[in-house]
Formats: sequence, structure tokens, C-alpha cells
Amino acid sequence: MQLAVMLYVRFLLWLRHGEELLHERGIEVNRVEQFEPGLIAYARGGKDIRFNQPSATGGYGEYKRASLHTISAGFRVPYELLTGDLSQVNYSSIRAGLVEFRRQIDAVQWQLFIPMFCAPVWRWFTEAAWAAGQIPSPTVPVEWSPPKFEAVDPQKDAMANLLSIRSGTMTLAEVIAKQGRNPDAVLAEIAATNAKLDALGLVLDSDPRRVTKTGSAQTSDPVNDPAADEPNTDDPAADADPDPAQTDQQD
Repeated sequence: MQLAVMLYVRFLLWLRHGEELLHERGIEVNRVEQFEPGLIAYARGGKDIRFNQPSATGGYGEYKRASLHTISAGFRVPYELLTGDLSQVNYSSIRAGLVEFRRQIDAVQWQLFIPMFCAPVWRWFTEAAWAAGQIPSPTVPVEWSPPKFEAVDPQKDAMANLLSIRSGTMTLAEVIAKQGRNPDAVLAEIAATNAKLDALGLVLDSDPRRVTKTGSAQTSDPVNDPAADEPNTDDPAADADPDPAQTDQQD
């Protein structure tokens, strides 16, 4: 027991004064220049350990934002899409930035990606199918429909497309193609859906043939007015013989 206590005390004394004794005997001890988990550091008399506490520097957020703006300008990508930071934009500014970005992507799609990648791949595919005897000709027409861009305000974009179609500046096929779909397939699907609704006797509020924009029934709807499709037997002019002069002119 006494030996154990003596060893314990001497061990503590050596841990406490070991570095000083080694220094007195001319033996230098390596300084502690970095800290690691589980490290035991011995400080000489009158010395202690203090950790550095750097003060906060203002303006780092503005510096970081300016750096990211430089990066986004180099990649030609809007800052908001690059970082996801929408704290300093409103509807008008983000829409203006996306319009320019979408115009650039549209140019890349139609002037670079489709003619230089999609078209050659399609030509190689059709030539391979023709060589294998699967198709009669190696030239097969194709139409490209890139993926659509998600609208910032779908309602306003839909109204703009509607006005463009009604004013004649765009066709329905162009609007459907802008949505990334095949116009022929969409029109065939609409025709099949309308035929099925008519066969079942269903009238949906979204059917412009039956319902107006305000939700009332169309006045010229053949379903609501069966007499519209029947010939007018009460009109004498309908049974009258055509004008001989007009008949001779047609002949």
C-alpha cells in the first residue's frame, strides 16, 4: 500500500515537473504547435493555454454575393438559379432574367444541340434501320419538341397564348409545341376525348363547344338545339328551283 501511494505521488510529481526537470538538465522538449483529440499538454510555470477568438468581420456577405454574381455571369446563368437565393428579387425582375435565360437556352437547343447531336443520331438510327430492312427508306421526317420551361405565372402565360392564337400571331400547333408535346398527338387525343364525352352524354365546363368562358351553355350547340341540324322545310326558297342563269354559269 505504501509503495503504491509512493509511486502514485512520484508519478504525479513527474508529470507536473517533468518538463521543468528536463529543461534544467538541458533536454529540450518539443513545443505543442497543434491540438488533437486526447492530447495532454504540459505548461511550464507561469504559462497557460489560451484559444484564439478572432473578431467578426463585416461585409463578408456582400463579398460572397459579389463573387457568386461574377461566377453566374461567367456561366451565363442567372444568379438566382445558380445559388437559389431569391431574397433580393421580385416577380418582375426574376421574370425578366428568366426570359433572357430562356432565349439563350432556346438558341442553344435549336442552333447547337438539335442540329449537331439529335439530327445526326436520328440519321444514324434510320440508316441502321434501313440497312437492317426494317424501313423502306433511310430518310424519315422528324419533328423536335424540346422540354418546356415551367411558367412563373401559368395563368398569365395561358392568357397570353390564348390572345396570340385568337389574334393570329401564333397557331395552336406552335403553342402545343412550346409545351414540349407533339401537336398531332395532342389534337388526336382531344378529338378522341370529345368523341367519348359525346357518346356518354357528358358536358364538361372545360369543353368550349358546349360551354362559354363564363360557364353558360353555348347557344349554337347542336346538342342543346337539335333543330339547328335539321333542314328548314318551311322555307319556300329551299324547295325552289335554282336560277337557270346561275346553273348555266356553273356549267
